[in-house]
Amino acid sequence: MMLNPRYTRGVFKNLNFGALGISANFEQTVAAAAAHGFPGVDLDIAFLSRMAAEKSAQAARDWFGATGLRAGGMGLSVKWQSEDESEFQAGLAALEQQASLAASLGCTRLTTWVMPASNTLPFRAYWDLAVRRLGAVARVLGAHGMRLGLEFIGPATLRSQFKYAFVHSMDAMLGLCAAIGPNTGLLLDCFHAYTAKVTQADLRALHNDDVVYVHLNDAQSGFAPDEQIDLVRDMVCATGVIDIKGFVGALRTIGYDGPLTVEPFSKAVKAMSLDEAAAYTSRSIDQALA
Repeated sequence: MMLNPRYTRGVFKNLNFGALGISANFEQTVAAAAAHGFPGVDLDIAFLSRMAAEKSAQAARDWFGATGLRAGGMGLSVKWQSEDESEFQAGLAALEQQASLAASLGCTRLTTWVMPASNTLPFRAYWDLAVRRLGAVARVLGAHGMRLGLEFIGPATLRSQFKYAFVHSMDAMLGLCAAIGPNTGLLLDCFHAYTAKVTQADLRALHNDDVVYVHLNDAQSGFAPDEQIDLVRDMVCATGVIDIKGFVGALRTIGYDGPLTVEPFSKAVKAMSLDEAAAYTSRSIDQALA
């Protein structure tokens, strides 16, 4: 697949309608991305796997290559936090074929989140589970040249609802990533960085290899970091609570060269049409990049 040269280095705008809270099939996603200036999209691996099964893997590669878009990343389908070990193992077995197809489409980043607390697992038990299961996931990905991005969840208001606290800061997540494997790094969400009190100096101390994927959004005005609610956010640059330009600038300083995906949990955005939401999201990222 030939890419526009201006899209081959540095951060790039990436479209994921699911992250915007909007339902869309993959054909609609790639059409909106092309129409509104997004160089990248997250892969719908289920859609592409069906195409590969019904036609061929080459057909899936040709179809995606013809879009002219690059693969931003994809979400982890393996239910690694399940209490059912057999469910985890079944997902892990399916991941091998998914990773093979995704890698052949140019996808090198796969992401998931880590709940920052538990009612059933004390810290050590949760840590051991994460290292064992996500380590197995990382090894499958590594065999295909892919990286695993883990998102830490920052809000204190969420942790307070559970019995046992777990990893919820950038520093602690970097430690967990190191324990899991060399191809594991951060899914860095600016809302969680804000609520975890990550500074720009902290961000500039990172390396490109530490950051697999990035989410952009804004926080609610009138609330301190410890008062923010996890699923109550806003569009990029909407409130100015988070210094998003400084956040992105720090990432550029360390040479981050991956996708910027918006995840605003905004009722206003959810109510928009696909074209309206894509256009608004594109303009908002442009504002952060200006």
